[in-house]
Amino acid sequence: MTEKQFAILPVRRIFFSLAMPSIFSMISSSIYMISDGIFVGRYIGEHALAAVNLIMPVIMIVFALSDMIAVGSSVKVSTALGEGKIEKARNLFSASVGMIIGLGFVFSILGILFAKSLIFAMFKDVVLAEMAYGYVRIFIYGLPFIMPLFAMDNFLRACGKAKYSMWLNIVVSVLNIVLDWLFIARLGWGIEASALSSVISMFLGSFFSFGPFFTRKITLHFAKPKISISEIIGIVYNGSSEFFSSIAGSFIATVVNMFLLSLGGAIAVASYSIVMYIDTLLIGILYGILDAMQPPISYNLGARKIKRTFSFFKISSIATASLSILCMVCILSFPNQLASIFTKGDDAEIVGMTTAALLLFAPSYLFTWFTMVTSAFLTAMDRPKESMLIMSFRAIVFPLAGLFILTSLMGVYGVFFTSTVSGACTAAVAFVIWKRASKQLKATI
Repeated sequence: MTEKQFAILPVRRIFFSLAMPSIFSMISSSIYMISDGIFVGRYIGEHALAAVNLIMPVIMIVFALSDMIAVGSSVKVSTALGEGKIEKARNLFSASVGMIIGLGFVFSILGILFAKSLIFAMFKDVVLAEMAYGYVRIFIYGLPFIMPLFAMDNFLRACGKAKYSMWLNIVVSVLNIVLDWLFIARLGWGIEASALSSVISMFLGSFFSFGPFFTRKITLHFAKPKISISEIIGIVYNGSSEFFSSIAGSFIATVVNMFLLSLGGAIAVASYSIVMYIDTLLIGILYGILDAMQPPISYNLGARKIKRTFSFFKISSIATASLSILCMVCILSFPNQLASIFTKGDDAEIVGMTTAALLLFAPSYLFTWFTMVTSAFLTAMDRPKESMLIMSFRAIVFPLAGLFILTSLMGVYGVFFTSTVSGACTAAVAFVIWKRASKQLKATI
């Protein structure tokens, strides 16, 4: 499939042609993350699992900058392709890749200089701090070489290379799991091995993701990176909702960890990290669907085919809602079994707390899908203001309110129930915002 077919082929065919490879990509990535949690929890221990959960928000903030440029530029590139401005699309693509690689070097240098002192200042538990630094320092050295992977994935889909992107992500994930097994289970290395597995796999994925863009067999290929200040601002502005979501999510994760450490200690942090590992599977699938829909949405918007845009919204809503309900039912049916996968046989306290956490967290899936769909579509339609407003309620306002209110009523279990309550409130806000935005878009038909 080429990008020109985004405006020609039936919507359902485009959806499955793009969504299925993206879903398989995200499933493989989610399975890797879950496997990583299993290896760390079972072979290194609960403190290592807690350390990864504590430091991961910091790592995600750095990756969020790459994602911001990737999302913002891919929307602009796809829209330019839909408008028939091929040379402009190539210039924007080339400049965006250069910006991401440059950011990788900047954060690598900053990490080398300041990461250790910051981590030991943040975490009073010396054991957790040492483990967290051992984990993050591997990523610091690898940043310039792994950050392009996230952007190239977006650009591959924009050119209709969804299957290539899928196989690339599957290979990266499988290699990651194999290296985790070799380094941690077989050789008995520590927490640094988990990060090393990720960096090696992601570096190889990043390297091979450049291949199609050097062949000149697809519309996008590297050209002179011409970009204006206004275009950079436009890219940053359009990707700002995704960046804000990641930053806010990392901030809330840090606040959540503070509540968990205060109310339940390392066991509570480990239990929450298990919930998050399981959560990555569904969230990864939903992101896979919505990321896959961004190129055809933006392309059709550029081609002024507004009705097709709303057809993509409808089919995406049906698919994400169905998957969310199915996942919720599975978690509610087998919470104890899911909790036991990540723990040693004698960790009865963690299993018990994680089981309760899953039962409180699972109903949030009734609402998460709608919030994600509306936000993603608003971003793809080049309406970041409304998308960011939804994300602010989803990632900051309601979760913070929920944490303070629910923990005062339920103790540590209030942390686990916050996602369900805040999710319901955010979905209501997203519905109002989407109705208003969609009415304005339909008025342009």
